[in-house]
Amino acid sequence: MSKGSRWLIRLIVFMRAFAVGLAYYIIIDVPGLTSSFVSIFIAQLAFDVIVAMPKFSLRIKHWKDLILLLVPRITGTAITLSTGLIIGIIFGAMSSLGFPFFLGAVLTVGLSYHIGSQTRGNISSYVGLVGGLSVFDQIIRLQTSVEQLIPEIGIAALTTFYGTFAALLSGWGVGVVIGVITRLCLPRGYRTYKSDAYERPLSLQPFKSVTHIPDDTIVARLVVNKESEFCYRSLADIGLRTKYQVSVLSILRSPKDIVAPDGHDIIYPGDVLVALVPVEKINEITQLVRGSVPSGEV
Repeated sequence: MSKGSRWLIRLIVFMRAFAVGLAYYIIIDVPGLTSSFVSIFIAQLAFDVIVAMPKFSLRIKHWKDLILLLVPRITGTAITLSTGLIIGIIFGAMSSLGFPFFLGAVLTVGLSYHIGSQTRGNISSYVGLVGGLSVFDQIIRLQTSVEQLIPEIGIAALTTFYGTFAALLSGWGVGVVIGVITRLCLPRGYRTYKSDAYERPLSLQPFKSVTHIPDDTIVARLVVNKESEFCYRSLADIGLRTKYQVSVLSILRSPKDIVAPDGHDIIYPGDVLVALVPVEKINEITQLVRGSVPSGEV
């Protein structure tokens, strides 16, 4: 890494930290920890989105690209937050009127997160979850009579709506402004390695999602026992793919593993086969590599 690149990365780190701190400071007088969390989290994600833009300048074309990038994300995040707050109000009110607290809390968190994860353009499923849980907690802590419950719920709901949406707008504003200033100083877009603002690098994604493995197939580690009929035979001779629809991805063997083995590789006792195995075949294959039964008799 060149000296210039190191300084650019330090600039991004500093400006990202500054955006997070400024987002907190602006919303510091709004009551409730939820507002601070929403503002900080959204500012960080908005900053990452802007800084990652491949091309950006003061030209109108790039500002149009920025608007097209942000509008669906802002809309999706606002919908997620609104949904979470509504869910929290509903189950908070029901729990105050006798609905089991356990079910109310579980459904508030579960539904808020699920709907957030399914909302197109949403930048974070946790925004709806935190908003819903916050208003739920405020409502169930109300100490009032049944006659006064509805007005009190309304006050708690409006207070939470105001705080969380103010935090949402503040976070987006700070993240976009600081992100634009930072991006103008960079020769190209930069992505933060573990940011939730965009898809993670392949090395950080679950293996199954990267390879699009069918639901009826699993990744298995199979230890070859010395009694197994597979020992001292090549993969082509065993016929794992043709007979059992098993694909061997690698053979773990000291001192050197074999990645993407071909049909000529020999299997030895103690080898660990990392393979894609159909679910209905896993018991059969496990018994064969252990040498529990002869091939063809399972």
